[in-house]
Amino acid sequence: MAEFINTIPSVPRINPNAHLLLNPAGEVCSWVGNDVFALEGIQPDTIRELLTLIDGVRTLESIYVELANKYHRHYLQEILSALTQLHILEESLTTEVTAQNQGWKLPTVPDDIKQKAIAILGNHQLLDTLTHSFTDAGFQNCRALHFTDFASCQTPEFVTFQQERVIFNGYFTLPHNHVDAVTVAQLCEILAQFDFIVCALEGVPYQALFDVNQSALATGKPCLFVTASPDTALIGPTVIKGATACFGCRVVTLEAIPSVLNEILPHLSTPLLSPTPPHPHTPTPPVTTIAQACIEEAIAVLATFTPTRANSVVKINHQGDRIVKRLFPSGECQECTPQLDAPLGVLSTSAIAAAAEEIGRIWPNPLQANIRPAADSYQTVGVLGGGTAGYLTALAFRAFHPNIKVTLLESSAIPVIGVGEATTPELVKFLHSPRFLGLDIVDFYRRVAPTWKLGIKFQWGLPDDYDFTFPFQRGRLLESVLYDATLNNQSLGAMLMSSDRAPIFDRGDGQPLSLLHLVRWAYHLDNRRFISYLKEEALASGIEHLDVQICDAQLAPDGENITHLITNDGRKLAYDLYIDCSGFRSFLLEQKLGSKFVSYQDTLFTDQAIAATVPHNGTIKPYTLAETMNNGWCWNIPFEDADHRGYVFSSAFCSVEQAVAEMRAKNPGMSEPWVVKFRSGRHEHFWRGNVVAIGNSYGFVEPLESTALHMIVLELELLMTNLPASKRDEAIKSTLNRKINDRWDALRWFLGIHYKFNHRLSTPFWEAANKDTDISGAAERLALFQERAPLSYRNSLFYTLHPSEFFSDDHSYDTLLVGQQVPTRFVEPVEDAATWKRQMAILQGLAKTALPQHKALKCLREKRPDLLYDFAQRRDSWLHTWLPA
Repeated sequence: MAEFINTIPSVPRINPNAHLLLNPAGEVCSWVGNDVFALEGIQPDTIRELLTLIDGVRTLESIYVELANKYHRHYLQEILSALTQLHILEESLTTEVTAQNQGWKLPTVPDDIKQKAIAILGNHQLLDTLTHSFTDAGFQNCRALHFTDFASCQTPEFVTFQQERVIFNGYFTLPHNHVDAVTVAQLCEILAQFDFIVCALEGVPYQALFDVNQSALATGKPCLFVTASPDTALIGPTVIKGATACFGCRVVTLEAIPSVLNEILPHLSTPLLSPTPPHPHTPTPPVTTIAQACIEEAIAVLATFTPTRANSVVKINHQGDRIVKRLFPSGECQECTPQLDAPLGVLSTSAIAAAAEEIGRIWPNPLQANIRPAADSYQTVGVLGGGTAGYLTALAFRAFHPNIKVTLLESSAIPVIGVGEATTPELVKFLHSPRFLGLDIVDFYRRVAPTWKLGIKFQWGLPDDYDFTFPFQRGRLLESVLYDATLNNQSLGAMLMSSDRAPIFDRGDGQPLSLLHLVRWAYHLDNRRFISYLKEEALASGIEHLDVQICDAQLAPDGENITHLITNDGRKLAYDLYIDCSGFRSFLLEQKLGSKFVSYQDTLFTDQAIAATVPHNGTIKPYTLAETMNNGWCWNIPFEDADHRGYVFSSAFCSVEQAVAEMRAKNPGMSEPWVVKFRSGRHEHFWRGNVVAIGNSYGFVEPLESTALHMIVLELELLMTNLPASKRDEAIKSTLNRKINDRWDALRWFLGIHYKFNHRLSTPFWEAANKDTDISGAAERLALFQERAPLSYRNSLFYTLHPSEFFSDDHSYDTLLVGQQVPTRFVEPVEDAATWKRQMAILQGLAKTALPQHKALKCLREKRPDLLYDFAQRRDSWLHTWLPA
């Protein structure tokens, strides 16, 4: 007993961050830090009577004397010993420990925001410290607002509950001025005067933080809350119920409040976190680090008008280390009931946009080292053929290998087909990322006038009006199917496709909010405008252009290389390396070097397409449509002036006249169509001798999934990053041949499953496709899918980190197979239904504020081109993430 008695402080005081509570069963419980204990056999009245005498001034002996007539000394010692062991009691400080400046460097405040009005709400020493720090940092309009009492904490209901269930509640037990208790309405009037709020209240009920948060939402003012435990500071933004983690979630997640205390949370007092530690031996987070984090957040918010951590908090420990904790609404939290059906304000929109951003975030890809050239490296390159393949190739050489002289040879006698072309996000990266071409994005929108494509909408798989989306932005595919019975809610991108909206949102104050950096998208391009743009850029970059017609090429004696090209007028043009961009005729690779053509006809039956323009009703759909037709399928590529429609069909089942008639019947006002013939397959070689084939001269599948430019980009990326150091290097050629062949074969099998399982129509073409389509290369993945879907919910068995390209991804297979409802056995979902619904409420609430594409494009081109630059330059943009290598 003696050793326990000796632990009782001689001049005890109550730990201001401790709580003594009564649970529903009437037991006294202590809560300090992460620990909750029940104090059995101690009556609440005894505790209350004892604690009224412990004021940090009275000695332990004087307390015994005061209560000697009512309680036995040993009984009091037992209680005081228990309270000490549980850290409810501690030794009173005899000298005050003052905070000292630790020589920290103040953040630099830009001149344009120094005049912004900053309010710091507080009631203890942290208020003074933050006020001085903001002022010293350069904020010239910073005001300290001292608040102690809140009207919501003095209602009869609140006070009654407090008296019944709370024995001691830290700093909250200090005297209060009831006359000056502030209401939410008064807080709104006060906060409306400022541009940024810091809430640094200490020792008040959490209900007071709820009041400040409610006022921030009502006024649309960004507010940064500094809450804490004795040894940890938590710095986080305004709370949006249902979109970001509430205060309950923050404390439960980070500080482990037991669930039994959830109902009493509004009545509990927030901890003290001041420059003066509660005890010399109790480490506290450096207040300088806390102040620095608050100032940095204020600068970021005032510079961009968007909270930078709308769904995360910065956790600062007593050593000053910062850890960012990302928090979403908890499916088990009663405070996180979604409330996103109401009209959203500026602050709410920014917060749920940040939440949507975190939901869709992926990891960036590491860079690769350059290959040093040898003495006999390639010095000259001749690109045979213009078009998208030729000009993208020439620009790629200029960007990746500027020391190589590039000449592009094309004949103006060969016309450009002005068909609409759909793409994938890989082209956007290739055009605008500084890792690749780095072309000016605002200038591109002005000269090319692209529209956005968020994915493909398939009228496919099942009869009648069934459809499903294939968004570029990956999401929770399984949860969308299990809980919503659709694929169309798996991500924000999918939701925008379903509602014909773009990833530009109305903040509510007349200013747009862009999530272009988060929601993956591609371009719909007019081929004529695009090629004209690429040609102008190529010429401006110093690429030599010759308007010539090549009639022949001279082979070297080994039959494996080209010595020179021969023009119609008899000139001989020789280069170290030849890039064959001659299209389907594959002039150098097939006709001159004899590379064998490997047909995909057993998998892909279509071989012709008719294309035309069709008027639309003013709605620019944010997706490419793939519509099942009697003998194939029809694309729809939307532009601002009209839709570009194309019917891809098999000549074995349908004549051109029949295809035109079927297409006209579905597309009133269709222009006069033109016919394009093609063959599906690839050549045996991508690189043979000193010839590399890019685009259709190497391979073509068919227009389904918009793979033409996608594969050109992947071929160029592989070629540019793996160009041999020496003309004698051969190993890289065979490796690239294998990799490119494999990628095209993988694309064949992926497209094959579109035909194998599309049961929308039962025409002769589709009956043959369902029965005879060869998907043998996808058989293993299909069999595995039928046993454990989705494949993307487990580590892939088909690649280690990244798939070889977008259409080899497990998630792409999942989308097409689930979308066509191929029978399977589902794995366990990642999210429970309640959490999924809350996350979906975030995305759906944001999607409601999205702009139609015509308004979004006009806004970015005419008023806010800076948002396009923001997409291209910001670090967290998907533009800078993985592109297959």
